[in-house]
Amino acid sequence: MNSNTNFEVVILSEDEAKVAKLKGLLSKYYSLKIAPVCSSIAEAIEYINNHKITIFFLDMEFSEVLFDIRKPPFIVGLCDMINTKRVKSFLKMGFFEVFYSPYMERELNSIMGKILNILGAYNKLDRQMMQQVEEENAPYNAAERPMKSVFIMGTRNEESFRVVFDEVLYIIKVGNQVCVVFEDGFKKYFRSNLKMFLQKFPKSQFQKINRSVVVNMDKVTGMIRNRVLIANNDKFEISRSFKKEFKAKLPK
Repeated sequence: MNSNTNFEVVILSEDEAKVAKLKGLLSKYYSLKIAPVCSSIAEAIEYINNHKITIFFLDMEFSEVLFDIRKPPFIVGLCDMINTKRVKSFLKMGFFEVFYSPYMERELNSIMGKILNILGAYNKLDRQMMQQVEEENAPYNAAERPMKSVFIMGTRNEESFRVVFDEVLYIIKVGNQVCVVFEDGFKKYFRSNLKMFLQKFPKSQFQKINRSVVVNMDKVTGMIRNRVLIANNDKFEISRSFKKEFKAKLPK
């Protein structure tokens, strides 16, 4: 996702405490620009119809506003009580997701992870740049890398987590999990198949060197015989089948 892109967010609610909590949770997402909060349907209609909005957080009691606005791509309902039948009707009206009270960070991370991954995947400029690099089989070049991070969706027992590509040293398979090792020493484990997990990462930047290890080409400091050296002094054997592709991505 292009780091120069800001996605505008509108919140419609009269509940000041709810709005304050939501704004606090959203403040950590650097790519979001929170527009002035609307406290009435008329205010929301005027603002949304005159601005390019990406995400609309809508208190369920104001759902009738959807009949009068130019619908943003992502509408998230704010719901104080879980009512399955009512929620289903809202989803049919075009809601992308529903965010329930008590409005916990973990649940919002899951919703925002879905949205930001979709935005990243369908950003036309990013797609064109990635396609050009892959078609030309060009060596890795940081200037050509459009994507900066990815949200990994959490499971029922795991929080969603944003992985910033430039902070990753390498990714390694550990049993039935995938471990992402960061340059500050932090390790984050995900229950995932390595092949499926790598689909979230740009091929131009991350290179598999054996069956279990994928390295960030920016963090490679050298190669001695059949060992790849990483910036934190870790070393990994490189398999013969990956050596040619790896060398092609090394800086000339």
